[in-house]
Amino acid sequence: MKKFFLVAGMTALLIGCNSDRYQQSTVRYHEDGRAKAVVTLTPVFDRHDIHLPWSLADDLTEMIKTRLLKKANVYVGNADALIRTFEDEEQLIEKPFQHYDENKSASIHEDSLKVKFPKSEFVVFLELAEHEIHPKTITGSFMDALTPSQELLLAMRVRIYDLRFEKPQIILQELVEQSHLVPKQLAKLDYDSPIWGKKTYSISPVGFAHAQLAKEVASRIENYLILAKTK
Repeated sequence: MKKFFLVAGMTALLIGCNSDRYQQSTVRYHEDGRAKAVVTLTPVFDRHDIHLPWSLADDLTEMIKTRLLKKANVYVGNADALIRTFEDEEQLIEKPFQHYDENKSASIHEDSLKVKFPKSEFVVFLELAEHEIHPKTITGSFMDALTPSQELLLAMRVRIYDLRFEKPQIILQELVEQSHLVPKQLAKLDYDSPIWGKKTYSISPVGFAHAQLAKEVASRIENYLILAKTK
Protein backbone atom coordinates (compact mmCIF):
# COMPACT_ATOMS: atom_id res chain seq x y z
CA MET A 1 0.00 0.00 0.00
CA LYS A 2 2.87 2.36 0.84
CA LYS A 3 4.41 1.65 -2.54
CA PHE A 4 1.08 2.47 -4.21
CA PHE A 5 0.85 5.88 -2.54
CA LEU A 6 4.53 6.58 -3.30
CA VAL A 7 4.01 5.84 -7.00
CA ALA A 8 0.78 7.86 -7.05
CA GLY A 9 2.55 10.80 -5.41
CA MET A 10 5.41 10.73 -7.89
CA THR A 11 2.95 10.52 -10.80
CA ALA A 12 1.04 13.54 -9.52
CA LEU A 13 4.29 15.45 -9.13
CA LEU A 14 5.35 14.67 -12.70
CA ILE A 15 1.95 15.64 -14.08
CA GLY A 16 2.11 18.86 -12.08
CA CYS A 17 5.57 19.67 -13.48
CA ASN A 18 4.39 19.01 -17.03
CA SER A 19 1.32 21.18 -16.46
CA ASP A 20 3.46 24.04 -15.09
CA ARG A 21 5.83 23.70 -18.03
CA TYR A 22 2.93 23.84 -20.48
CA GLN A 23 1.48 26.91 -18.77
CA GLN A 24 4.87 28.64 -18.92
CA SER A 25 5.12 27.92 -22.64
CA THR A 26 1.77 29.59 -23.33
CA VAL A 27 2.70 32.83 -21.52
CA ARG A 28 4.05 35.72 -23.60
CA TYR A 29 6.43 37.01 -20.92
CA HIS A 30 9.31 35.68 -18.88
CA GLU A 31 9.07 35.79 -15.09
CA ASP A 32 11.22 38.94 -15.04
CA GLY A 33 8.76 40.75 -17.34
CA ARG A 34 10.72 40.48 -20.58
CA ALA A 35 8.57 39.70 -23.62
CA LYS A 36 9.23 36.42 -25.42
CA ALA A 37 9.65 36.20 -29.17
CA VAL A 38 6.23 35.52 -30.72
CA VAL A 39 6.66 32.98 -33.51
CA THR A 40 4.50 31.04 -35.95
CA LEU A 41 5.98 27.63 -36.73
CA THR A 42 4.68 26.43 -40.08
CA PRO A 43 4.51 22.68 -40.78
CA VAL A 44 7.40 20.75 -42.26
CA PHE A 45 7.11 20.29 -46.01
CA ASP A 46 8.30 16.87 -47.19
CA ARG A 47 9.02 16.62 -50.92
CA HIS A 48 9.41 12.86 -50.50
CA ASP A 49 5.94 12.49 -48.90
CA ILE A 50 7.19 9.80 -46.51
CA HIS A 51 4.56 7.86 -44.55
CA LEU A 52 5.43 5.28 -41.88
CA PRO A 53 2.39 4.75 -42.33
CA TRP A 54 1.59 8.15 -40.81
CA SER A 55 3.00 11.39 -42.19
CA LEU A 56 6.65 11.86 -41.25
CA ALA A 57 6.34 15.59 -41.98
CA ASP A 58 3.54 15.95 -39.43
CA ASP A 59 5.49 13.88 -36.93
CA LEU A 60 8.59 16.07 -37.29
CA THR A 61 6.47 19.22 -37.03
CA GLU A 62 4.96 17.90 -33.85
CA MET A 63 8.33 16.98 -32.32
CA ILE A 64 9.91 20.36 -33.13
CA LYS A 65 6.96 22.31 -31.78
CA THR A 66 6.77 20.18 -28.62
CA ARG A 67 10.44 20.83 -27.89
CA LEU A 68 9.95 24.58 -28.32
CA LEU A 69 6.95 24.51 -25.98
CA LYS A 70 8.79 22.52 -23.33
CA LYS A 71 11.71 24.96 -23.36
CA ALA A 72 9.26 27.84 -22.77
CA ASN A 73 11.76 30.45 -24.00
CA VAL A 74 9.65 31.55 -26.97
CA TYR A 75 5.92 32.00 -27.46
CA VAL A 76 4.55 29.73 -30.19
CA GLY A 77 1.49 31.55 -31.46
CA ASN A 78 -0.08 28.52 -33.14
CA ALA A 79 0.64 26.11 -30.29
CA ASP A 80 -2.91 24.76 -30.38
CA ALA A 81 -2.00 22.92 -33.60
CA LEU A 82 -0.06 20.33 -31.56
CA ILE A 83 -1.05 16.76 -32.34
CA ARG A 84 0.03 15.16 -29.07
CA THR A 85 -1.08 16.11 -25.58
CA PHE A 86 1.42 16.60 -22.76
CA GLU A 87 -0.42 14.10 -20.57
CA ASP A 88 -0.02 11.24 -23.04
CA GLU A 89 2.52 11.68 -25.82
CA GLU A 90 1.10 8.66 -27.66
CA GLN A 91 -2.45 10.04 -27.77
CA LEU A 92 -3.32 11.65 -31.09
CA ILE A 93 -5.55 14.68 -31.52
CA GLU A 94 -7.15 15.15 -34.93
CA LYS A 95 -5.98 18.67 -35.74
CA PRO A 96 -4.53 18.89 -39.27
CA PHE A 97 -1.67 21.30 -39.86
CA GLN A 98 -2.24 24.29 -42.09
CA HIS A 99 0.26 24.33 -44.93
CA TYR A 100 1.47 27.46 -46.70
CA ASP A 101 2.84 27.92 -50.20
CA GLU A 102 6.07 29.25 -48.70
CA ASN A 103 6.79 25.85 -47.15
CA LYS A 104 7.32 24.34 -50.58
CA SER A 105 8.75 27.28 -52.47
CA ALA A 106 12.31 28.47 -52.72
CA SER A 107 11.11 32.01 -53.43
CA ILE A 108 8.92 33.68 -50.80
CA HIS A 109 6.75 36.73 -51.41
CA GLU A 110 8.05 38.69 -48.45
CA ASP A 111 5.50 41.49 -48.79
CA SER A 112 2.65 39.07 -48.04
CA LEU A 113 4.14 37.61 -44.85
CA LYS A 114 2.92 40.38 -42.55
CA VAL A 115 -0.58 39.95 -43.97
CA LYS A 116 -0.55 36.18 -43.49
CA PHE A 117 0.95 36.32 -39.99
CA PRO A 118 -0.32 39.61 -38.50
CA LYS A 119 0.07 38.56 -34.85
CA SER A 120 3.60 37.12 -35.13
CA GLU A 121 7.00 38.75 -34.79
CA PHE A 122 8.71 35.82 -36.53
CA VAL A 123 7.68 33.02 -38.87
CA VAL A 124 9.57 29.77 -39.48
CA PHE A 125 9.45 27.74 -42.70
CA LEU A 126 10.72 24.15 -42.66
CA GLU A 127 11.45 21.64 -45.41
CA LEU A 128 12.67 18.06 -45.12
CA ALA A 129 15.25 18.41 -47.87
CA GLU A 130 16.86 14.97 -47.59
CA HIS A 131 15.90 11.56 -46.20
CA GLU A 132 17.99 8.82 -47.74
CA ILE A 133 19.34 5.47 -46.58
CA HIS A 134 22.35 3.95 -48.35
CA PRO A 135 25.32 1.69 -47.50
CA LYS A 136 27.78 3.43 -45.21
CA THR A 137 31.24 4.40 -46.37
CA ILE A 138 33.76 1.68 -45.55
CA THR A 139 36.82 3.09 -43.78
CA GLY A 140 38.84 -0.11 -43.48
CA SER A 141 38.66 0.07 -39.69
CA PHE A 142 37.74 -2.92 -37.52
CA MET A 143 34.70 -0.85 -36.43
CA ASP A 144 33.17 -1.41 -39.88
CA ALA A 145 32.13 -4.91 -38.83
CA LEU A 146 30.82 -3.79 -35.43
CA THR A 147 28.56 -0.93 -36.53
CA PRO A 148 25.36 -0.99 -38.66
CA SER A 149 25.99 -1.23 -42.38
CA GLN A 150 23.54 1.46 -43.53
CA GLU A 151 23.59 5.23 -43.15
CA LEU A 152 20.56 7.49 -42.90
CA LEU A 153 21.19 11.01 -44.24
CA LEU A 154 18.83 13.73 -43.01
CA ALA A 155 18.65 17.42 -43.88
CA MET A 156 16.14 20.07 -42.80
CA ARG A 157 16.02 23.47 -44.51
CA VAL A 158 15.21 26.18 -41.95
CA ARG A 159 14.18 29.74 -42.86
CA ILE A 160 13.21 32.35 -40.26
CA TYR A 161 11.73 35.73 -41.16
CA ASP A 162 11.62 38.72 -38.81
CA LEU A 163 8.27 40.50 -39.30
CA ARG A 164 8.87 43.38 -36.88
CA PHE A 165 10.19 45.69 -39.58
CA GLU A 166 8.29 47.47 -42.34
CA LYS A 167 9.71 44.94 -44.79
CA PRO A 168 10.20 41.36 -43.48
CA GLN A 169 13.83 40.34 -43.16
CA ILE A 170 15.26 36.84 -43.30
CA ILE A 171 17.46 36.27 -40.24
CA LEU A 172 18.26 32.59 -40.72
CA GLN A 173 18.55 30.38 -43.78
CA GLU A 174 20.47 27.18 -43.32
CA LEU A 175 20.47 23.45 -43.90
CA VAL A 176 20.63 21.34 -40.73
CA GLU A 177 22.28 18.06 -41.72
CA GLN A 178 22.78 14.82 -39.80
CA SER A 179 23.84 11.25 -40.51
CA HIS A 180 22.94 8.17 -38.48
CA LEU A 181 23.93 4.52 -38.80
CA VAL A 182 20.99 2.10 -39.03
CA PRO A 183 20.73 -1.70 -39.36
CA LYS A 184 20.42 -3.24 -42.79
CA GLN A 185 16.94 -4.55 -41.92
CA LEU A 186 15.65 -0.96 -42.05
CA ALA A 187 17.39 0.01 -45.27
CA LYS A 188 14.30 -0.41 -47.46
CA LEU A 189 11.85 1.15 -44.97
CA ASP A 190 9.23 -1.58 -45.17
CA TYR A 191 6.24 0.51 -44.16
CA ASP A 192 4.09 -2.59 -43.48
CA SER A 193 6.50 -3.77 -40.80
CA PRO A 194 5.15 -3.89 -37.21
CA ILE A 195 8.10 -1.71 -36.13
CA TRP A 196 6.26 1.36 -37.39
CA GLY A 197 3.81 1.26 -34.51
CA LYS A 198 4.22 4.59 -32.66
CA LYS A 199 5.89 3.14 -29.55
CA THR A 200 8.27 0.76 -31.33
CA TYR A 201 9.09 3.40 -33.93
CA SER A 202 10.14 5.97 -31.31
CA ILE A 203 12.79 3.66 -29.84
CA SER A 204 14.02 2.34 -33.20
CA PRO A 205 17.26 3.67 -34.79
CA VAL A 206 15.25 5.54 -37.43
CA GLY A 207 12.88 6.99 -34.83
CA PHE A 208 15.86 8.08 -32.72
CA ALA A 209 17.44 9.74 -35.77
CA HIS A 210 14.25 11.69 -36.49
CA ALA A 211 14.06 12.79 -32.85
CA GLN A 212 17.67 13.98 -32.92
CA LEU A 213 17.02 16.01 -36.06
CA ALA A 214 13.95 17.61 -34.47
CA LYS A 215 15.97 18.38 -31.34
CA GLU A 216 18.72 20.18 -33.26
CA VAL A 217 16.28 22.11 -35.46
CA ALA A 218 14.27 23.26 -32.42
CA SER A 219 17.49 24.35 -30.70
CA ARG A 220 18.61 26.36 -33.75
CA ILE A 221 15.23 28.07 -33.98
CA GLU A 222 15.14 28.90 -30.29
CA ASN A 223 18.70 30.29 -30.22
CA TYR A 224 18.16 32.56 -33.22
CA LEU A 225 14.83 33.85 -31.91
CA ILE A 226 16.29 34.65 -28.50
CA LEU A 227 19.21 36.46 -30.15
CA ALA A 228 16.96 38.36 -32.56
CA LYS A 229 14.63 39.40 -29.73
CA THR A 230 17.49 41.10 -27.87
CA LYS A 231 18.32 43.34 -30.83
